[in-house]
Amino acid sequence: MQVGGGGSLRSDINVTPLVDVVLVLLIIFMVITPVVQMGYLVRVPPKAPANLPPSAVQDQIILRFMDQQRMFINKDELTPDQFGPKLREIMHGNPSKMVFFQGAPENDYDSTMRFLDLARTNGAKNIGIIVEAAQ
Repeated sequence: MQVGGGGSLRSDINVTPLVDVVLVLLIIFMVITPVVQMGYLVRVPPKAPANLPPSAVQDQIILRFMDQQRMFINKDELTPDQFGPKLREIMHGNPSKMVFFQGAPENDYDSTMRFLDLARTNGAKNIGIIVEAAQ
């Protein structure tokens, strides 16, 4: 505020600090926006054709971890003691084979991760997750 010669008050807004703050915020948002938009790379397998030969479907390995800690390799139910050696036998000679995992929604995170660790230590290095219900 300034007092003029005529005794009246005159008020002017100083916009310099406002412009400085807005420019700093603009620069911050310009730098942060590309970082926030980056995500994880996910390799999605191509959709399988509908007319696959039966041998291609039979070669798949599906590990199921169902409710009450039941473990399956394809349709064979196994005890925790049998699971490791059986999977090691199946994966012997082909460690890069893709293995699919399907879990029950009732399982907790800890037991599911222990199951996946067990599968990984017994030879399943490439594990895909099935998110659809089994038919």
